[in-house]
Amino acid sequence: MISKQLTKSDIEKSLRMPTDSFGTFPVPFKGDRFFNVTAVDGTGKAWDFPCFVQQSEGIVSVGWLPFLSGKDVRAGDTVFLHRKPMDDGGGDLTASAKLKIEVKRKIRLMGEDIWALLQ
Repeated sequence: MISKQLTKSDIEKSLRMPTDSFGTFPVPFKGDRFFNVTAVDGTGKAWDFPCFVQQSEGIVSVGWLPFLSGKDVRAGDTVFLHRKPMDDGGGDLTASAKLKIEVKRKIRLMGEDIWALLQ
């Protein structure tokens, strides 16, 4: 799983993550500067995220502003990307959506930390 606490820049421009974060995920950026990642949100909608590798900085910039549209995402919230087997409806797992994306906000309630899923 990849997780990152979001900054103002992540929300207003693009999500920036270290390239080594993607080592355990099925993403094709070996040598390529541009690649796409498909991930599914909590409602089951598939999203295509265009990515750009900035090798000099060791950073992957992820274009995800359309995903954020309409969500009350704030600096300090956390994005989670993790592997998730997806069923195509016929019982077969599909290779087209192997990642799940979630944005959560930590809320302190009655002395306990809980995670609220932003959809």
